[in-house]
Amino acid sequence: MSIKKPVRILQIGDMQKGFTIKNGNLYVSGAEDILGPAQEFLEKIPKSAFDYTFVILDTHFSEEYEESEEAKEFPIHCEYQTDDWELSLDVSGLPDTWYLMKNQFTMWGERKGQAISFTNPDRKIAYESLFHFVDDPRHPGQVIPRDSFLHSIAPEHDLANIEVTLFGVASDFCNRFAMEGWLARGAKVTIIKDLTKGIHKETASVLGECSYQRYMPDRLSAISSQELL
Repeated sequence: MSIKKPVRILQIGDMQKGFTIKNGNLYVSGAEDILGPAQEFLEKIPKSAFDYTFVILDTHFSEEYEESEEAKEFPIHCEYQTDDWELSLDVSGLPDTWYLMKNQFTMWGERKGQAISFTNPDRKIAYESLFHFVDDPRHPGQVIPRDSFLHSIAPEHDLANIEVTLFGVASDFCNRFAMEGWLARGAKVTIIKDLTKGIHKETASVLGECSYQRYMPDRLSAISSQELL
């Protein structure tokens, strides 16, 4: 019997200026402290450690934000084409990098398809690319439906053969929902605990919740960046 080689993914979640710098529109307290260690990790980790890099970008549009669920809790943030939306890390040179833009807490959502009038064609294209994997979030050349892309990279289209290592913000919102979606699809998830930051809860408290105990330690774990290096 042949052993299936797992697909190894490094996922960088919402490491954007809106969350990670003090004048960001939704600054996560202390998030700036993980920027240096995160950049050092990206520079030191061997390129052979992962097969793909997924960069998740919180991406909002003033044309529709007031109607969103997030507007009930938070001011508009990470608006497309603003400095707030830009990454706080240099991700150049990472293996096979793809981007996924989302306008909800979860990367597993679907665009609701509201009839929105955009005067800027780049904003219209970005909005229509939400929840797809794209090669370039500013000028997408390849736009692939999220689930089709994931099945295309998994051996025998089995997502249980995917191993995801993730870090970013926020531990108790977007990281949590990303983790839950991967687990629901059968993947194995490792969180780099010292490269995450939460709004109300840090990674250890999130993983300590009863609902996640059934996945630990075989399919869900937390590790430090130094242990990975």
